Amino acid sequence: MKLFKKHTREKVMAIVFLLIIFGMLFGMLITCGAEVGENFIITYRTEVPTGAPALERITGAIDAMETAVNEGAFHRQDFVEMYGLAQLAMNKKVITDYNYGSLYKTNYGQTTFAVIDRYVPESYMATYDLVNALKEDNIPFLYIQLPFKIPGEEYGGKEQLPENIKDNSNINADNYVWGLDVAGVDTYDLRDDFWTSGKTQNELFFDTDHHWTIEGAFMTTGLIADFLNENYDMGIPEDLYTEENFNFDTYEDYFLGSMGRRVGKIYGGVDDFTLITPKFDTDIRLEQIEGMGYAEFEGTFEEAVLEMEYITDPDIKTNRYAVYHGDYQELRFTNNLAENDSKILIIKDSFGIPVYSFLSLGVHEVRAIDMRLFEKNVAQYAAEYDPDLVIVMYNADSFVYPMFDFNLDVNNEDFDY
Repeated sequence: MKLFKKHTREKVMAIVFLLIIFGMLFGMLITCGAEVGENFIITYRTEVPTGAPALERITGAIDAMETAVNEGAFHRQDFVEMYGLAQLAMNKKVITDYNYGSLYKTNYGQTTFAVIDRYVPESYMATYDLVNALKEDNIPFLYIQLPFKIPGEEYGGKEQLPENIKDNSNINADNYVWGLDVAGVDTYDLRDDFWTSGKTQNELFFDTDHHWTIEGAFMTTGLIADFLNENYDMGIPEDLYTEENFNFDTYEDYFLGSMGRRVGKIYGGVDDFTLITPKFDTDIRLEQIEGMGYAEFEGTFEEAVLEMEYITDPDIKTNRYAVYHGDYQELRFTNNLAENDSKILIIKDSFGIPVYSFLSLGVHEVRAIDMRLFEKNVAQYAAEYDPDLVIVMYNADSFVYPMFDFNLDVNNEDFDY
């Protein structure tokens, strides 16, 4: 009899557990189905290389769906907040995370992850191949090394993380830049200029996201503009990227970034978000190309470039950072009021989103492509476009495939667009 009651109790508990699981699944499908589908598409597109073998595409789709379902679980954020509250109560600086392994609270109150050691020779060898292909058409090349969230040890980066935790982003970047320098490839490692700018860690990077703030990206655009003028005679108006020429509109407690969504706003806080726009007259045409899809925008910087739905949406989980038009396969900016006729092709990661938009204010033509999505042969594309300069501009955590697969074995004549 006791055995019967025990089995009955276990069956009831199992049934209740299954009902809870199916209830959460049903709730997710009803309330978050569209969001799950959108997250799946975004993750799959950015993580699975174009033309990957069938098995890699299948496993990539499974991983992307798992991520989308985890992110879209019914009342997921409520569970995250409760978990974050418990970690805060215990003063935990290390948070277990199913995607990153662990997330860390820095001594600046920021949430981040530690970058693993990367094998960078494959990356700089692939860059050599691109540089040599561009040389055949006399197209100059420049690599710009952007920072990552944790600075190098010489700028106090080691002290930001818990003891015995090592971030390898700067070591990876050092090794990659060294590989280009010894081969005579032009580089601009702006990390020193960035970290010695006088701005604080919290001014330069979001507390709840791994990306830099718009203020940090804006300052960096000024550094890049000065370098391009000094070394490539781009004719960008001097002192264009000074704060006096721009509006700074700050929305307080308005952005919960990708790291913050994983630990909760109770634990990680909520960021302010500053929208930076020009005070001067602008007239820009922007072409957006996504495979066979094409869209064109024309008008002021605000009308043609900014995607204001990322600002007007009241949900703090909205990716405000994408207001500066990203991530897309290919963007073509034409500044109709530019004081020069310079043309630049930028190969970028997500850190480049605000930079290429700001740079379009000082250069006649800027094109930006993303190798996670761009399928064409970059060298052939550049030969046809004939820019004054090709720039690869990556942050210190971008030394992974497919960022350095420039599709040099592809024939662009095979594409219909």
